[in-house]
Amino acid sequence: MAPDNFKILITDDDVDLRELLTEAVKNWGYTVSVAKEGEEALRKLRMERYDIVITDLMMPGMDGLALLKRIKELDREILVIIITGYATIETAVKAIEAGAYDYIAKPFRLDELMIVIKNACERLRLMLQNKGLLDELRTAYGEISVLKSALAQQNGPREQIEPSPALPAASREALPPQKQQEYLKEADRFIRTKPALKSN
Repeated sequence: MAPDNFKILITDDDVDLRELLTEAVKNWGYTVSVAKEGEEALRKLRMERYDIVITDLMMPGMDGLALLKRIKELDREILVIIITGYATIETAVKAIEAGAYDYIAKPFRLDELMIVIKNACERLRLMLQNKGLLDELRTAYGEISVLKSALAQQNGPREQIEPSPALPAASREALPPQKQQEYLKEADRFIRTKPALKSN
């Protein structure tokens, strides 16, 4: 996915920093919107879908941590990067516990922010790939369910059909690699039996 397909919302009450970040992120190829404070950011998030939010920690009214918590209530898949001039271990722990993807301490170089954004985009790509994999597995298991039902009817009620492992409920989280492999092998094994079933 190209960088400009990811939408980023920058929230900061500092006009100069907000303009600097906006110009830099646009130059890196991303679609950018800005908000002057937390409430404005939330209004924009309710009106439009964003992938990443970059927010200052210390802002009048709603601070960055409060905004982070509200964002996660709206959409847990949005990645939030917090910028802070008051970087402490306690602040970092609170941010991560509240669901922040990462935080950057002031003063920082623009290339530091660029790396964090690139890493965040890579995580978003992986999340999309895993969601696609789950959709494919559910489709395959739907076909498997039909095939097993047909096979059970063909062999009569006395023959026991070994049940397949249940597919996890819809989830935005990635399946563990081992489980992915188990599901793929199971799906492949049964799908390859379809010609034999149809021929009988």
